[in-house]
Amino acid sequence: MDIYITGINSADIIVYEKSVVGCVKYMSSYMYFDKDGIVVESSNNFLEGIPLIDGLDFGRVVLYEKLPISNENVFDQMLDITQVLVGNDITVDKITISSDNNITLYIGDIEVYLGDSKELNGKIGELRDMWEKIKGLSGILYLDNYNPLNENTTYTFKKR
Repeated sequence: MDIYITGINSADIIVYEKSVVGCVKYMSSYMYFDKDGIVVESSNNFLEGIPLIDGLDFGRVVLYEKLPISNENVFDQMLDITQVLVGNDITVDKITISSDNNITLYIGDIEVYLGDSKELNGKIGELRDMWEKIKGLSGILYLDNYNPLNENTTYTFKKR
């Protein structure tokens, strides 16, 4: 927040709002966090367009403090994936990080299995490029075998 005194009885106040990149469910509330992992809002209502992150272990969540995730690598993965999704203008409903650090995105009736966090930008770029072909379908898209050095990589989509 910036405050500028413009006269004896006047001031300009500029408030910078932090953008929310994800949320976690804690007790009966949704805790929304920014790109740095700082919890910026708590609500009983789920905000559409913000991905719910599942599979994180934390003790307690405090408003305006960093999410207390015990495994820093998982925390970094979570922040990376949310930033890559925002940067590619992809909105997901839910992100799951498994105990073995594999990532799955849920977009409507489609699950996108990314595997580990290596080459996230490339995997999300592939998803963005093929989205028009698969949206509206129901099934699982496997992008875990993404290899930036192989131009002829094929991906599996299993319909339900």
